[in-house]
Amino acid sequence: MTIPSRGSREAGKATRQALLCAATEVFRELGETASVAQICRNANTYPNQVTYYFGSKEHLFVEVACAAVLRGGRHAEEAASAATTVGEYTHALIFTLIGDQARNVELFTTAMSMASRRPELRPQIAETLSDLHRRGAEALMRTLVRTGWELRAPIDVEARAFWSAIFGLVIQQAAASDELDYSLEEAVAIVFTNLQIPEQVLQHAI
Repeated sequence: MTIPSRGSREAGKATRQALLCAATEVFRELGETASVAQICRNANTYPNQVTYYFGSKEHLFVEVACAAVLRGGRHAEEAASAATTVGEYTHALIFTLIGDQARNVELFTTAMSMASRRPELRPQIAETLSDLHRRGAEALMRTLVRTGWELRAPIDVEARAFWSAIFGLVIQQAAASDELDYSLEEAVAIVFTNLQIPEQVLQHAI
């Protein structure tokens, strides 16, 4: 058996990373309809390398989308980190996810739709959802718990409800962006309503 040299392994890592970077840029612009040829042209690679490193364009899309939504969650947490009250924290978190990070969230909702038809794509989607619930929504819910607010349901259920609301709004925005008759602030209010956070909790200092 031939053992790949260190140089070839490093070259392989570089090629894979180049494809990921190019795919991230192209998928953000064109969505899942982007072609392998477009991605490879941006990465200065060949179509068969997509198959070699990722298995298919769909697997590549899912990997890009999962990384994108996790990145969006981190940006939201950073945006909320300077908040002084629960209300400010929650507002910043939601506003970021359905505002400047909405495209990253939208890519993931598309990946989830793809996985509903392609079972082989589901494990990575499930793993990413688990990460989102743990890293993003649970951080929010635990902030609320520290104020003495009694959750309506177990924290993992609250986390799922939070992200379900975010996904739903982002899908609506993507599907009918010019037709929606509510502003970003109103969209934030919709998620607040779903969370049912009492006013006295929102005013609580962090």
